[in-house]
Amino acid sequence: MSVLRRVGVATGVAAGVAAGVAGTLYGTERAVVRGLRRRPDPDSGTLGALVFDEARRLPSHDGGSIFTAARGDGPTVLLSHGVTLTSRVWVKQFAELPERGVRVVAFDHRGHGDSLVGDTGHSVSNLGWDVRTVVEGLDLRDVVVVGHSMGGIALQAFAIEHPAVLRERVAGIVLLSTMARTPVVGRRVVRPVAEQLVGGFDLAAFMARPELGTALARIGFGRDPQSSHVELTRQLLASCPPETTRLATAALIGLDLTPDLPSIDVPTIVACGTRDRLTPYAESRRMAELIPGARLETFIDAGHMLMLERTERFDRMVLDFVREVGAAAGVARSA
Repeated sequence: MSVLRRVGVATGVAAGVAAGVAGTLYGTERAVVRGLRRRPDPDSGTLGALVFDEARRLPSHDGGSIFTAARGDGPTVLLSHGVTLTSRVWVKQFAELPERGVRVVAFDHRGHGDSLVGDTGHSVSNLGWDVRTVVEGLDLRDVVVVGHSMGGIALQAFAIEHPAVLRERVAGIVLLSTMARTPVVGRRVVRPVAEQLVGGFDLAAFMARPELGTALARIGFGRDPQSSHVELTRQLLASCPPETTRLATAALIGLDLTPDLPSIDVPTIVACGTRDRLTPYAESRRMAELIPGARLETFIDAGHMLMLERTERFDRMVLDFVREVGAAAGVARSA
């Protein structure tokens, strides 16, 4: 189990999978589902498909394509999702932020949702390139970029490897429930085991089983989550192609962006829940200390899925940050 836990932290969602599998050996999934169903859920029936004003498909740098969706007018916030999820995870932000004067743009990472993998496959560097593709392809300027989990790793890679584009077009970044380094870095014994476990695990098959999938998705949340939030997460994980789950997750093993964090020179928020079991709070605190001028935002008793479980505070944090950095609307609307 100690190896499983180390692997899980290294790969985000894989942590929940490993811990969840252990829990199901004792039949805990039924108790988890019963507990969720007993709680009030004001979002029940409201978390459907993403509603957007326009969608575009941008060619990636290596022959793939990136699907983007946008809604609203005003200063632009670009949203970058986590591994095995899609842009639908931002459904509450697409419903609420445009009503508060912000334009939201989200994209599916390569191999996820409606985006296609390019010739060079999955890598941390390609994650950064895909952020650049969206920022330049939509001609975004003075944009605030929010990266969740793997999407936060993508944002760090973009900031580190494409600093000129960052300075020219980005007003500020939010690193949400993410990491810069995985625990398997430099561990000769653990890393091969991690790669084998990730390669042989069929996440979608587990998530497609309603009770078991619910119990596993529940691990991504903190105290007292709503059933609809857990169910949306389960659906997204179940819909991810097995090849994407395997290769996108494996690309994060051995991650270490730590040496370059001090080079990030735009206003930065690092945000994390104190009950995040996938990207621990201690890692966010370390990142905030390494990025010059970064501010740490702490969500007490919250887990990994802050955009769902703490929507009101998360949205307010983003809106305040947009005003703080003076982001202005700057997206080209050419067809």
